[in-house]
Amino acid sequence: MLTGTPGTPMREVTRARRLTRSEDPRMRELRRRHTPFSVARWASRKAAHALSTWPGIRHVRYAIHRWEFLAGRNDSGYSGVFSTVEEAARSAPIAVTGYDQAGMADLHVYSQANGEFRPMPPTEYPALFWLRPAIESGARRLFDLGGYVGHVYYQYSGYLDLPDAFSWTIYDVPHITQAGERIARERGARHLSFTNDLGAIGEADIVFAAGSLQYLKEGFLHEALRAASRLPPHLIIHRTALHPSRSFVTLQSINQRSGRIAFCPYTVAHRERFIDGLQALGYEQIDAWTKQRAIDVPLHPECHADAYSGLYFRLRS
Repeated sequence: MLTGTPGTPMREVTRARRLTRSEDPRMRELRRRHTPFSVARWASRKAAHALSTWPGIRHVRYAIHRWEFLAGRNDSGYSGVFSTVEEAARSAPIAVTGYDQAGMADLHVYSQANGEFRPMPPTEYPALFWLRPAIESGARRLFDLGGYVGHVYYQYSGYLDLPDAFSWTIYDVPHITQAGERIARERGARHLSFTNDLGAIGEADIVFAAGSLQYLKEGFLHEALRAASRLPPHLIIHRTALHPSRSFVTLQSINQRSGRIAFCPYTVAHRERFIDGLQALGYEQIDAWTKQRAIDVPLHPECHADAYSGLYFRLRS
């Protein structure tokens, strides 16, 4: 008879070892976590990931994503990668795209406590940090490029000591500026005005662009500055979609409070090219920051970016 120790049968030794392993807390935890169901679920996920690269499966995934996107299941979601804004607009299922439509100037959502006029989020402080000394040093005219109905002005004005002669001019599309003017009258916003004239950028001491450049063609800001009668001394770029290695246009869906869905071409610019273009105009980059919000276009992992960008430039003297 084989024995583990003198006088002890081998089967009893084996049984003792099994009991010892079963009492080991690490073994109990492994058995608890790795049930037959969890192992099968893990295996199915691995198989689905492997199959997702097959052309037929990829087409099915794209069809499902596109249906959800067009049905408004992905508010502020993205679909497709395009070379131009015009190409992205043509891919939308409706003829009217962009912000120049009545439904995109929903006054109710921008006049409530849970709208854009709520207290300052922490992510806004880097822009405020550079805006305040620019004003204190004598800047009196701010050009808010794509400033919507004035939500940044209403957020920031409580943190700034704006001189009586200070002017905060918002440039946007007609439907938006008309809505902004009505809100400004209701709120008695004495520093705030609106324009549809891009040429007014040459009169500014500060150009401020927060979350707006992605709704314009790549290079829009650079072209506007080149055409300006005068280069503004300060540029504050905030919440802007920039990619470290490429530029592209996608299509964004936005659910309106009316229940309708709006589709907007959405430009993600090449970060280095964006910065180089402004430096070529005579600006010096002073600071940079990020807002932690990823940019993801389904089925296009090459378009991923970890965060939105903020930049402060000052005109070289």
